[in-house]
Amino acid sequence: MAKFSLKYLCVFLLGFLVVPAGALGSNVTVDYEKQLIEYLKEHIEANSLHPEGGVRFELLSRVTPPEKNPDNLTCQITSRPGEEYIGDTSFNVRVFNNGVFLKEETLRVRIEVLREFVFSLNPITKNTVLTDDDVTVQKKWVRRIPANSLSSVDEVRGRSLAVSLRPHAQITRNMLREVKTVSKGKMVKVVLDNGLMRIVMNGLAEEDGTDDSVIRVRNLNSNKIIYARVVGPSLVQIDF
Repeated sequence: MAKFSLKYLCVFLLGFLVVPAGALGSNVTVDYEKQLIEYLKEHIEANSLHPEGGVRFELLSRVTPPEKNPDNLTCQITSRPGEEYIGDTSFNVRVFNNGVFLKEETLRVRIEVLREFVFSLNPITKNTVLTDDDVTVQKKWVRRIPANSLSSVDEVRGRSLAVSLRPHAQITRNMLREVKTVSKGKMVKVVLDNGLMRIVMNGLAEEDGTDDSVIRVRNLNSNKIIYARVVGPSLVQIDF
């Protein structure tokens, strides 16, 4: 009976001593990968043009660890020429242990940035001239900056919608039109002001114009074409 018990006691104890294949290296893998990720994080945050807290990334590559954890691991990370630090990309990583070259590998990462975008608050019909009450700014994590995207209410205020929008729709630059303040074939007041004298005359707009645009205007007194800057509804100014 004693022999039987001793036999099974040995088997029981061996169960604690037998370690599954690969388990001994698992901590090495985790620690090594954590260190690489920390170096990547520092590199991306230092070189990205986005504000602190506005960048995040995930490692896409499988990391091959050394046989044991380095005592003092350091990394040199280089990026591709023209790297924009957004979307799927890769970095070359040279790994050193106590200043001695250990290995080199290419790590693929996916970078996202936190950006502000303009959205509609409510349904908006076509040709509406937008005000602050029509829109809001929200932040989104993105892997690329969409073409024609807008990030500020200032970019949409006072402009006309070329399409109708549902609530919470993103507003892009190609959806907007400048509001005409001067129309072709309409009478305008032409102001000439050089600081010493101010002259106001009548003119005829030869083309449509929006605020701050320069248009051709026919001087009704001389019948000559002049160029003037639109400064308000039916009002243009000759700049010196």
